[in-house]
Amino acid sequence: MTNEVTLEEFISRVKDRASQLLLESWNCAYSPITALYEYLGLQLTDETQGAAIGFAGGVSGNRYMCGGLWAAIHAVGAYARRRQRLEDRIAEPGEGMKFIEANNEIHELASKVYKRFVEMWDSPNCGDLNPRFDLTSEEQQRKCRAIVRKSVEIAVRVLSEKYGEKALLSPLKG
Repeated sequence: MTNEVTLEEFISRVKDRASQLLLESWNCAYSPITALYEYLGLQLTDETQGAAIGFAGGVSGNRYMCGGLWAAIHAVGAYARRRQRLEDRIAEPGEGMKFIEANNEIHELASKVYKRFVEMWDSPNCGDLNPRFDLTSEEQQRKCRAIVRKSVEIAVRVLSEKYGEKALLSPLKG
């Protein structure tokens, strides 16, 4: 008998953790970024959590990009960058075109997350997803919970497609 987790089980656990954190914090950016970092084996700092908090409500209540979407894009970029570092594939900003080319991978992943989110929800913006900026009704809380859950799922699936399930289910080392 094996203790290996399937991709679907992994996704379910990340979604459940993000939901739990959302119930505790009421912050749609903090909860998915924290869950994704925990499960992807990334180093979560107070600074990263602080930055995430400011993205809730579409950039601190300004109703722009959904906090769940921001967290998903952030996590895929952080994961890809960590892999690049571990595989010694980093180009530094002063390297000009080499830097741009080296980061095409991150742009590609972020674009996939963004497009899948918009295909699902018809908009990337909190103002469209929560037009009354209602944070208290049961209906909107359910919708925001669904958005957060789907955001982490999209991030994990995009990473799995790029790096393979086996790589994704093994915590990053180093």
